[in-house]
Amino acid sequence: MPRLGTYTTFDCPTKEVEKAFDWLQNEFSKIEGYVRLVSNPHDFGSYTSFEIDYPLSINDIDMDDDEISDEDYDKKDKWHEKANEIEEKYSKKFEKYL
Repeated sequence: MPRLGTYTTFDCPTKEVEKAFDWLQNEFSKIEGYVRLVSNPHDFGSYTSFEIDYPLSINDIDMDDDEISDEDYDKKDKWHEKANEIEEKYSKKFEKYL
């Protein structure tokens, strides 16, 4: 079974999959994130998704940990802000295919 993204999953467009994949890889590489194109099994056939992974440098930072340092919290929080901007741009850029 495919592993979900450590950050999140984005819906894959119905058309222009490679273009969307390349665009996401480029954008997430700027913030050291990773994008994987995964084929997911389903009762009605397979479907694809983009699984988004955190950079290794912040993957293990638990935002819900009461003992997290301010520095680590800020580092992951800033990454989330940038990732959310990418997701917003992605949705607008490929909305007609989602």
